Amino acid sequence: MTRDEVFRTVARRVPYLLVSDVGDGDDWIRGDALIADPASTVRNTKPGFETDDDIVAASLFTEAYAFRVAGVALAAYALDLPVPDLAPAATTVRIDKPRPTAVAYLDPALHPTTADQLAVDLVGKHFEPFVAAVHDAFTVGERLLWGNIAAACAVAFRAVESSGAERARATEFMDACAPWFADAGSFTDELAGRQGWFWDRTSCCLWFRTASGQLCDNCSLKR
Repeated sequence: MTRDEVFRTVARRVPYLLVSDVGDGDDWIRGDALIADPASTVRNTKPGFETDDDIVAASLFTEAYAFRVAGVALAAYALDLPVPDLAPAATTVRIDKPRPTAVAYLDPALHPTTADQLAVDLVGKHFEPFVAAVHDAFTVGERLLWGNIAAACAVAFRAVESSGAERARATEFMDACAPWFADAGSFTDELAGRQGWFWDRTSCCLWFRTASGQLCDNCSLKR
């Protein structure tokens, strides 16, 4: 299956999981550049997240960034398709509105992978240095940031899920991420009295501290 066929397959299942063909310009920033200096980029997204608080912006940016970087790749993995190179230097994200809104993968090749290898490539080699950089730039807890990243990954799996096989691959990946996602949450078949397939997170992303004042459906503050 070609690169375009993989991305079209994912987009047919989840229309908002798209890969951009552009990947460059003033609104785009590569993962390695963001890790080197996240402060100004994060602060510039405060209007997009409706907050004037650096900590809230750092939290929400982390979740949005993680979803953009990981969403298509995790959906492809859940469907047993090859995934793109997820190294920071091989991924770039568009920051407009202003917040992360699109992703482009710079390496044209796709690769088959396993849960363990995907966890290392995505979480260990990309998100771990990203979390360290954001934590160093802002007074925001690492556990909160990891909770946001785990929740973002779970959203991608839940979006594409339609069978037991996809749930099993999602669980395998999240289990492989245990060194980073420890106590961040778990999949459950019931949440707040609703039946389905949910990610029950154990931390709050601080969305309630924005102008909207809302809580996520699976917010730990609701219990």
